[in-house]
Amino acid sequence: MSKIKIRLTRVLLIITYIGLFTTFSGLLKNLLAAITVESYCQLTAQSMQQEASNLQELIALANQYANNPNELIRQEQLKKADFEKKKIALYSSFGTTADDYVLYMGGHSAEVNEYYKNNPDIKQQIDSLTAQINSLLSQYESIKGHSVNQPLPLAKP
Repeated sequence: MSKIKIRLTRVLLIITYIGLFTTFSGLLKNLLAAITVESYCQLTAQSMQQEASNLQELIALANQYANNPNELIRQEQLKKADFEKKKIALYSSFGTTADDYVLYMGGHSAEVNEYYKNNPDIKQQIDSLTAQINSLLSQYESIKGHSVNQPLPLAKP
């Protein structure tokens, strides 16, 4: 009976080591696959382009369903689900996630700012996209505000 317990203990230890090694290997792989400053900045620009395109689609929906707030909400939900899938695919194409992307700037802000300083064309592109997104967002909120805030018909007593 003692030999069985020893063998079982050895098997459990081997399984534990394999699990730890697999976990460590996965963490190491993620660290090695981390995005670079250049790819971070490229991802920023592409993500912003995608956001501008998304807002243009939402503006079209808001105009189309200006008189039907319930349908607008339904259509927005469908579009936003599609947008989220595209966003995940974009981040994945850079070997990262939206969460890791956000965290990257916290640990690499000096390098990113230096990259922008040395690559003013990328910085200009991002600044231009920021202005475009702000304009589209204002337009969308204005249109949506008009359609959503329309008075509802009064119920007859």
